[in-house]
Amino acid sequence: MTDQRSFARTVIALSLAVIACCALTFTIMLLAGGPAVQPQRVLDQDALARAVLNNVKTSADFVKPPTIDDVSCPASISVEAGREFECDVVGVGDGHRSGRAWVKVKIKDDQGDLSVG
Repeated sequence: MTDQRSFARTVIALSLAVIACCALTFTIMLLAGGPAVQPQRVLDQDALARAVLNNVKTSADFVKPPTIDDVSCPASISVEAGREFECDVVGVGDGHRSGRAWVKVKIKDDQGDLSVG
C-alpha cells in the first residue's frame, strides 16, 4: 500500500515539475516578444515614376514631354533583387506618333536600386 502511494506521489511531483517548466518557457517567450517580423519593403511610387519619366523624356514618340501623371507602374512592388516589371507612359501623340512608351524596370539589389531602360 505504501509503494502505491509513493509511486503516485512521484508521478504527481514529476507532472508538476513538467507543468512548471512549460509555464516558465511560455512566460519567457511571451515576454521576449517572439521572433521579430520585418515589414515588407515596397518601392516608392513617386520616385519610381520620376525614374521612368527621366528615361522617357527624350523619346520622339511624344508631341510634348509627358508628366509624372502620365506614368503608370504596378502598385506596391516589393523590393526583391532581380524582379522585373514594365511601366506604361501615356502622353500626347499625333497621327504619326503614338504618344505611348513601355519602360522596363529591374530591381538590381535588395536596397531598391533600379535599372531603367
